[in-house]
Amino acid sequence: MTVELVTLTEEQAAIRELCRNFAVNEVRPIAARIDEADHEMAWDLWKKATDLGLTTFMLPKEVGGEGLTDVFTSALVYEELCWGDVGLGQLITSNGFHTLPVTMLGSPEQIARWMPRVVGPDAKPTAIAITEPSAGSDSAAMKSHAKRVDGGYVLNGQKAWISNGEVADFIVVFATVDLSLGSKGITAFIVEPDDEGLTIGKPMKKMGQRGMICNELFFDNLFLPEDRRLGAEGEGFKGLMKAFEKSRTLVAAGSVGLARAAYEYTRDYTKERTTFGKRVIDHQAIGFRLADMATRIEAARLMVWRAAKTIDAGEPAAVESSMAKVFASETAMFCAWAAVQSLGGWGYSREYPVERWMRDAKLDEIGEGTSEILRLIISRSISR
Repeated sequence: MTVELVTLTEEQAAIRELCRNFAVNEVRPIAARIDEADHEMAWDLWKKATDLGLTTFMLPKEVGGEGLTDVFTSALVYEELCWGDVGLGQLITSNGFHTLPVTMLGSPEQIARWMPRVVGPDAKPTAIAITEPSAGSDSAAMKSHAKRVDGGYVLNGQKAWISNGEVADFIVVFATVDLSLGSKGITAFIVEPDDEGLTIGKPMKKMGQRGMICNELFFDNLFLPEDRRLGAEGEGFKGLMKAFEKSRTLVAAGSVGLARAAYEYTRDYTKERTTFGKRVIDHQAIGFRLADMATRIEAARLMVWRAAKTIDAGEPAAVESSMAKVFASETAMFCAWAAVQSLGGWGYSREYPVERWMRDAKLDEIGEGTSEILRLIISRSISR
């Protein structure tokens, strides 16, 4: 008998079941093909997810979303979709993070202008541009510069690893209005794909999570009217840090889904295969490895839920989200490694999904703050 530590509402249980079925019937069947194709946008999957409300469930009802804005519900969704495929799961849910600066910092007029484009039957994916070639984990060190001019700003600079870059309907770009101000100069702007001065680079070649296309963006004297700025000058970094609490928690939830996929596949495989006259799972080394996988997954999920509940209670959650993301992402990597190791030679073959999961898991230890940066956040909270 399994005791649920958190009682789900009927709505939460229903959307988790919906996502579980969607992952089984729609995501899993195309995951290997999308991985092999590399740089292919899964438009059919996006449309199916949009029709079910999975691309908009986390958006407020006022803008046309489903209104399930709490992070805990999103964590349930992320785990199930990323069990199907972590890259495609991140794609389906990407607008929840990418549009946060619009809903958090935008004026009523800006929200009314931009948000209708990400809801409804013709909803499109969006992008958020933070990372630069020399500013990854250290977001405050970004060099992209928006210089104030008559009527607006002129944007120059470069961004890298921008998810949905070439397929985005619009892009939220973070840039500094004054390089001497550090984080206090960082401001959010909206860029349109057809803005003169924007060049979108070719898809970046990645080890894993290929279902999410990433591009470099280049800004060359790109003029932005005043109404493209979100919030006041210098408000961007504070909003970005609050957004990271949510995004890191949800990446952690996705890592739990990936880890669970690897564990379940290994469990089932080792029950069926025999070596030395008995099932592989009955060899103590394999049984203990599966025990470690199962234990770490349960612990990681509880850490994700704690971080999500802390955010939903309106409390600061930088430490909780950092802990959840470090532990869950490293659990995903461990479980993917354990799956490959347990399958032996077949684990190294692309005929089986576990090698793909091992490649996919690595990004979760890097994106949205590396494990090293998150340990720095945690350690600083301890040393205060």
